[in-house]
Amino acid sequence: MNRSQSKLTQGIDWPILGLYFALVIIGLLSIFAAEHRDGDNIWQNIITLNKNYARQIMWLGVSLVLATLIWLMDSKFFTATANLLYVLGILLLLLVLAIGQDVKGSHSWLKIGGFQFQPAELTKLFTNLALAKYLSSLETDFTKLRPRLIAAGIALLPCVITILQDETGLALVYFSFFLVMYREGLPSVLLVIAFSAIVLVLSALLVDNKMILLSSLPCWRRLRSIFQDGRYAGANRGCSSLSGYGHSVPPL
Repeated sequence: MNRSQSKLTQGIDWPILGLYFALVIIGLLSIFAAEHRDGDNIWQNIITLNKNYARQIMWLGVSLVLATLIWLMDSKFFTATANLLYVLGILLLLLVLAIGQDVKGSHSWLKIGGFQFQPAELTKLFTNLALAKYLSSLETDFTKLRPRLIAAGIALLPCVITILQDETGLALVYFSFFLVMYREGLPSVLLVIAFSAIVLVLSALLVDNKMILLSSLPCWRRLRSIFQDGRYAGANRGCSSLSGYGHSVPPL
């Protein structure tokens, strides 16, 4: 009995599992604290799924069941189906482009009956399995250019399709696979280029005309005080030089 138990628990990363449950509990308590009101029947809300924390508890139970099934499966199953699951994920992403639902400006959701989900979330797992299978293959010589391009293509193909769904934040997660490639021998210069691309994308999302105008707000306050003293012309030139780069100063 002890031998069978030790065999079942062998390979479990207990610190990671503990951190997972800690994060789940913190998240549930945060949602509960935001939604709970005096007089609420907690058990009734959980049974009827009227509150967000109740639905989160339901999905926690579903995830634990799935995790247990995956834990009891033979690892060869994932090796055998990795490429098939990856192709399925790509097809789901392409299906989203055709019949996907718009949710808060993101065209990345599929709705099946009363259930909707993001295929890009599933495809992250499928990409992980496909990339792991390819890198662990004895035929893969990662010191050569062709295997590196294939590995990069496995990671970047779903990333590009996800960007087309206006889900840039989720697409950036796929760049983390380059860390795995770095451990397999990817030159550090290519890793720097990949993460520099992430910085450029984030900068393009954050920096726009509004950000430039906001940076000149202290100058506007100074300008108002100078204008009241009758020295508008000189202040206008000074503020233009600060908010500058071709931006004109509108009349006060």
